[in-house]
Amino acid sequence: MKLNEEEIDAAQPAERKAGLRIFGRRSLGSGRGQQPRKPAPRWLRLSSAIAMLCVASLAAGLIVGWIARGALVEDSSVTTAEGDAQQTPAENEEKLPMPDVRGLTEADARQVIADAGYDPASVKISNVPSVLMTGTIAAQNPVAGTTNPKDITLSLPAPALMPDLAGKTLDEGSRALSSMGAQPLVNRVYDPKTATGTIISSVPGSGAALTAAPTLVVAGAPDSIPLASFKASGSCGTISSGSVNGTPLTSGVSCSARREAATTFWILGRTLNRIQATVGFEDRAEKNSRAKVKITADGNVILDKELAYGDGEKLDADVTNVLRLEIEVTATSPGTSSSNSIVLGNATLLGSADAIAALDLKP
Repeated sequence: MKLNEEEIDAAQPAERKAGLRIFGRRSLGSGRGQQPRKPAPRWLRLSSAIAMLCVASLAAGLIVGWIARGALVEDSSVTTAEGDAQQTPAENEEKLPMPDVRGLTEADARQVIADAGYDPASVKISNVPSVLMTGTIAAQNPVAGTTNPKDITLSLPAPALMPDLAGKTLDEGSRALSSMGAQPLVNRVYDPKTATGTIISSVPGSGAALTAAPTLVVAGAPDSIPLASFKASGSCGTISSGSVNGTPLTSGVSCSARREAATTFWILGRTLNRIQATVGFEDRAEKNSRAKVKITADGNVILDKELAYGDGEKLDADVTNVLRLEIEVTATSPGTSSSNSIVLGNATLLGSADAIAALDLKP
């Protein structure tokens, strides 16, 4: 069923009618002989309106996005600028590490410091005792790696003397010599009067000109050798078992206790330092045994005591530079059997390893 224009006008509101009339007049034209154009269907006009609305919405979204993006970029730049403004001068300052110039000549050291970014004219020069080559840098302050130091001091070698290191530890002495460019050698010897690891003396001596490789004589742990290893001259013999006052024996010497004094001696060669032993009757002796024991080192008495069965005397004596060690035993109880013996149980001589190794022990 076809509707003419009058029927369409009757069905639309007044405003819509006015629009359609204008549209109709533009579409019909004024040419002679032209046929009137039919108006577009209502659904087509509605679709066109919806499409235009979508395009308008999309354009508005793009505009809003551009504005928002510009605001964010502007805010970000402001934040960055504010962050840069908050940095302290120390954070902005370039870090310049101090180079290591020890061992260089003064001129070369100044050049290296200048290449590192420092003003060479600000470098100060001092002198320190050192065995390093004259004209070379012996020390620097600050040490290498320090960043942006305020002051730089380079030290040149001056004549150095051997310090007095006796009584100091090996570590203390080594650090003192190393600070002057010297590399010490160590000679360890046993000294019963000095704690292990303590410096006894030095070569060169205290106050003498320091050398590049001085020697430190340091107290070392002792080496040991059984007294039974030395040849005895007299009536005492060696033992390798038994006990004295409950102390087991692994070595030692045994001297018979008789009415007449019996003497035995050993030649130590002036190379050892100390003797240690447990002195007393062997535990298998008679219970009423008594004897007088006298031990001397080059005539100096180191033990002089009357001992009874069950007594155990600890002997620990200095025999430094002693040539002759001697023991004299005399029985003092009436019923003492000639088979009862005074024992120097586990008798050991202490000394340096070099001294003991040099002993000429003959059977």
